[in-house]
Amino acid sequence: MSIQYKNFSFTGGGDPTATRLMLGEFEFMEFEVPERVVIPGRQKTVQHQLIGGRRIIDVLGTEYEPLTWSGVITGSQAGERVGALERMRDEGRPTVLTFDDYRFTVIITRFAPVYEYVWRRPYSIEVAIISNDGYSDKVDALTGALRGLIDSDLGHALGLSNMINIDAVTRAVKDFHQVVKQITDFAHVTVAQIQSVIRPLIAARNIIQHELALLEAAARDITSLGGLVPGNPVSKTVSNLLIHLDCSTRILALYRLQEVLGRLNKNVRTGQFAEGVKAITLAGGNLYQVASEQYGDASMWTRIAEANDLTDPQLSGINTLQIPSGTTS
Repeated sequence: MSIQYKNFSFTGGGDPTATRLMLGEFEFMEFEVPERVVIPGRQKTVQHQLIGGRRIIDVLGTEYEPLTWSGVITGSQAGERVGALERMRDEGRPTVLTFDDYRFTVIITRFAPVYEYVWRRPYSIEVAIISNDGYSDKVDALTGALRGLIDSDLGHALGLSNMINIDAVTRAVKDFHQVVKQITDFAHVTVAQIQSVIRPLIAARNIIQHELALLEAAARDITSLGGLVPGNPVSKTVSNLLIHLDCSTRILALYRLQEVLGRLNKNVRTGQFAEGVKAITLAGGNLYQVASEQYGDASMWTRIAEANDLTDPQLSGINTLQIPSGTTS
């Protein structure tokens, strides 16, 4: 059997080097085994078009299309084996599909047997993938990539705060740095850990916005109140020029720091989407009800709120919400 350009031999037991195809406790045997299974997946993205032709692409995680295959169930127990798969389909419960190194949690969405003879039942089957449980490299790669991105931006943030040299900004960035250091794996963060990081990050961005307003006002005062016009004493003009240059340098650095913290805000939240997201659309309602339906725990509403940049659990109008499916505890 070939899967994504790899050739595997499938068999129902016997040869210990061959790949076995299992769906829950049901093992496909002999002619029931397909010649090939295609595993179609794509990286789901949201693209934002910017002025000038540039684009920002947000990566949301791998999205799998349904898996389909077909075969022929034969033998004296053909009816019983068809019945077993029909019951699994009708129950609609998640089950594990395994072959070779692949391991998926799936739901049977379609099973269509064809009655030809008592002992011969061709069939086709379709399963929807809930999660990919066998690709550990994906999570390991995400862990390392996130750590690298976050550490790099933290270094830039600390350097910019030293350049800006405003006590409130320096303290805010250092406080954020200390909190981030406590988390070793952002690919598997819990909601509580995300909240512990986001709070000082928001505080730092608010402080930066406040300092930007003060510096920009000071720069306007120098240029609009006669600070840089002929007739002023040389010493006054030089002093105003130096102050204006200092304000301009700090303003530029503060804007750069805001940009770095914006990237950090996105990257520290990425772990919530490590296993992808799903979207739901609803009219009105509240996040408590959504969290109860999606997670079985109404207190998880803050997780949905963070993923959608919401602060109020009450919803009005029609909303499309992203529901993270990563670690919840």
